[in-house]
This record gives sequence, structure tokens and C-alpha cells, in this order.
Amino acid sequence: MTGHSVASTIGSVVGFVFCGGLVTAGMTVTIVRALRATKSREKQMTRLAAQLDGRNQVCIRKMELGLSVEDMLRVAYSRGYSLIDHRVWKYYEFVYTPYQPGRLA
Repeated sequence: MTGHSVASTIGSVVGFVFCGGLVTAGMTVTIVRALRATKSREKQMTRLAAQLDGRNQVCIRKMELGLSVEDMLRVAYSRGYSLIDHRVWKYYEFVYTPYQPGRLA
């Protein structure tokens, strides 16, 4: 074998391993998010409440939540957050707004 063909073979193997790793990582993340969304309503609401811990902004991918908008609003408002639904990018943004006029504290 010549040096050129060995380098070509090694490059092909490295490229194949890299692409395989990317696909595996993507599938793992998708499976984990899908499993989170299938948890019970109470567990999801508890997890959401824990994430809304006073930070100015919390973003959660829609795939990670299986809650209704009403449930998310209930949790968000109870923690002093407003909910923004980003339909194009498919995520929810929770913005800390504890002192809005008309909000019951």
C-alpha cells in the first residue's frame, strides 16, 4: 500500500466514526427528552417548578414537556414567571416577571 491510500483509508475511518458518534448522540438526546415528556403530569409539574427557581429566563424545548399550556401557566404564574411560546423554534421561554400589575402574589 502506498502512503496516500493508507492516509485515505484512515481519513475515511475517522470520518465514519465521527458521523456515527454524532448520530448516536442525537438519538440519545431525543430518546431522553421523549422519556421525560412521558412522565406523569404531577412529576412534570414538579420538575418545571424546580427549574423556575428565580432565574431571569428559563428555556425548555417543547419535546421535553408533555404538559398542557394551562398547566404550564399555572406553575409559571405561581412562581412569578410569564410564558412565551416560541412556535417556530419549538421551545417555551419562561421570563421572571414577579411584579406585573394585576398579578396576584
